[in-house]
Amino acid sequence: MDPGRVANSILHKLGSLPNISSNCCIYVVPENLRDVNKDAYRPLVVSIGPVYCNDERLSGMQHQKLRYLKSFLHRNPAHSIHQYINVLKGWETFARQCYVETITLPTSELFVEMLLVDAVFIIELFLRGCSRESIDENDRIFNKPRMLLEVTQDLRLEENQLPFFILKGLYEMAFNSSSQNQPLSFLDVTYRFLMNRQDAVPQRIVTADIKHLVDFLRLCYLPSALRGQFSNNNSKLEFTSSVTELSEAGVKFVASKSENLLDIRFVRGVLEIPKIVVMDDTESLFRNIMVFEQCHCFKDSYIIDYFALLDSLINTPKDVEILSRKGIIENWLGNNEEVANLFSRTFKLTRLDNPNFYYLGICRDMNAYASTKWHKWNAILKHNYFNHPWAAISVGYAIVLLILTVLQVITGFK
Repeated sequence: MDPGRVANSILHKLGSLPNISSNCCIYVVPENLRDVNKDAYRPLVVSIGPVYCNDERLSGMQHQKLRYLKSFLHRNPAHSIHQYINVLKGWETFARQCYVETITLPTSELFVEMLLVDAVFIIELFLRGCSRESIDENDRIFNKPRMLLEVTQDLRLEENQLPFFILKGLYEMAFNSSSQNQPLSFLDVTYRFLMNRQDAVPQRIVTADIKHLVDFLRLCYLPSALRGQFSNNNSKLEFTSSVTELSEAGVKFVASKSENLLDIRFVRGVLEIPKIVVMDDTESLFRNIMVFEQCHCFKDSYIIDYFALLDSLINTPKDVEILSRKGIIENWLGNNEEVANLFSRTFKLTRLDNPNFYYLGICRDMNAYASTKWHKWNAILKHNYFNHPWAAISVGYAIVLLILTVLQVITGFK
């Protein structure tokens, strides 16, 4: 063995290490999570960004991307394709730093072309989704509802992302100097398309440093009260019993009126949970947000904490049945067992930051309430004796009879 050759080999490898940037925000899904459900992370019909750009399965959408680019260029004739390319060339280094893995596209020209075509595809898609006036009869996406659903699902995958500043920058370049300015901001069209809502974009999103579309979705789902507005005092991690067990211990479940999915409250024996609609793409949506939280904001996770709580609450189809009956779960899968498995599978192998568990206070309060004997006895009494009107009448009759007997005994002594 030649020590000098070994040293030179190592030094060469050290010298060729890619730089690590604090701008990194687009991650590759860890293999252990991918193995739980590979389909949840893999695009169905369209590639966005460099990770899947050479995937033959997705090549069929390239012509549609180019059609959208052609339409986009006509929206503001004051800007030529050369101007967009020059701007993107100036953003290239920053854009590359957003990806955790080294970009495999062999040339700068191919990378910039990918940025332009994919970014304009998303912008044009959002514009057409917000205003159907610009949709022609040959539009392959909006004239085929299933295709629109699959494209939308693909835009919500962590590995299938472009940096948000690219999308926003091109949009503003196209419309700010146009004689027919687009009345909506890019945040507006993104919010309307991805969340299917017409109200104003929440202020926390307006002021946020949005990394990409998955980050945008995460911001949309954040609870009303964030960390910093309360403290868990680094308490020991504590979960709850199942919905069935808590019901038997006297806890009531109510569908909350809050529009924030994560706004769960426990007040005087009542657990208020906002309604969640469980559909075919629910698992994929939240799994990808959770991957982003695991990789980018582990100490400040909210979606992970939400599914940790639901995983502890939902263990069996009976738990799902109770929550469905209360209007908390809207089940589009049709099978309670599938829903129970979904919540268990979604949280599987996901790490939780114990001291910062968002719902720790709720879990602690529910466990304390459920362990109180009076609440258990009260629940048993209601379940066994007041669950049917005739049973309630019988109990009432027995109480009246007891009172009359006692009065009779007292009168007899007199």
